[in-house]
Amino acid sequence: MGDIWPYGGPQYITWMTAYTEMLSLGQSQEDAAVYAAIGSAESSLDVTVINDTPATGDYSVGIWQINYYGSLYASRAAAFGTPEQLIQGGFTKQAIAAIAIGQGGFSPWSTYNSGAYEKYLNGFTPPSGAPAGGGTPPTIQEGSTGTYVAQLQSDLNVLGYGLAVDSDFGPLTRAAVVTFQGRQGIAQDGIVGPITWQHLADAVAAAQGGSSPGPTTIPAAPAPPSEAPGNADPATVAEWSTLAYVGTAALNARLTDIYNYGVSIGGFQ
Repeated sequence: MGDIWPYGGPQYITWMTAYTEMLSLGQSQEDAAVYAAIGSAESSLDVTVINDTPATGDYSVGIWQINYYGSLYASRAAAFGTPEQLIQGGFTKQAIAAIAIGQGGFSPWSTYNSGAYEKYLNGFTPPSGAPAGGGTPPTIQEGSTGTYVAQLQSDLNVLGYGLAVDSDFGPLTRAAVVTFQGRQGIAQDGIVGPITWQHLADAVAAAQGGSSPGPTTIPAAPAPPSEAPGNADPATVAEWSTLAYVGTAALNARLTDIYNYGVSIGGFQ
């Protein structure tokens, strides 16, 4: 039979919606991108589609094509609801189901195993470590849109810029980039190319995992010597003796004053 829509016509979401939903459910940026890419490859991100193909063992539901075929039906229905309930639950319920199935890795999806998902990664690096589509961040500037802009905005927010992560490189994002470039001592052109990307990566890494220099400690002043320094010339020794004498005499006088005051008031209590 192939693709059917028994519970309503096709209902598509965007790659960014799937990616953001996965982030909100606690997935890393890399895994969220993989889930969004798998959903793109499996169903073109169609929330309501079911692939009903008994010849291949498929009765797969929704964005991530959660398979209910044969003996899988009972356990999947218990975990995620019936196919109708999974579709009616929308992309959030389907995302939760996909995460549960993908806990041990992404191998349950044939589009992952074949590498078909990689063209939908929008520049993120696949888990193998091989860059998808070249993997080098493109040069972006005001007017750019897409995943790399969202990544830029997220990274700048780690550094405290407070941007909306909307994938749209507008004037506020450009202003933040110019400020960041100025603080890094690089050209303040508002264009995010290889140099700015590298400075940004270094700054984010330092902010997230860099070692703290710790509190500043002012060293204590050295204690005065208790005797004249050795190997000093006679004039220095004489001056030291005078200072020591003056200090001792002043101290004795002060102690005498304290004693006399105590006597005058009948002793200290």
